[in-house]
Amino acid sequence: MEVEREPCEEPPPTMMEEEEAEAIPVAKEPPRIHRLDQSVVNRIAAGEVIQRPVSAVKELVENSLDAHSTSINVVVKDGGLKLIQVSDDGHGIRYEDLPILCERHTTSKLSEFEDLQSIKSMGFRGEALASMTYVGHVTVTTITAGQLHGYRCVHTKCLVKFCCVY
Repeated sequence: MEVEREPCEEPPPTMMEEEEAEAIPVAKEPPRIHRLDQSVVNRIAAGEVIQRPVSAVKELVENSLDAHSTSINVVVKDGGLKLIQVSDDGHGIRYEDLPILCERHTTSKLSEFEDLQSIKSMGFRGEALASMTYVGHVTVTTITAGQLHGYRCVHTKCLVKFCCVY
């Protein structure tokens, strides 16, 4: 069965439709695609990893557990917006590792892709500390067994801003 359709006429536009048509700008060319500035990319990534202060606490406590801590102390001020401090008695961080500690994708948990099959730690991607440096200042105070002194380093935007003997 065939049905012939007669062309139908559109009803004339109303006054409101005419005003809306005038208000909508017609793009002559599509918007250009461009690369985001690296600082924007890093802040977006930080938001994916550290969604709320409790996410930062979770990541830091997991780092403490991975360091074989037997005692972990957490201090939070103003719901984590002013301060998040995690202290532990774990194995510490080697002095040589401090310069890259807060860079993205730095970890002591794996070296090769195949290592993922045998991961037995809480965190391993090396993104949490880096992400924290993009949303706040990260101060790391550490000492390893057998050392007479430790080190305190301040990291911001994945870089060591300041490091001293402690």
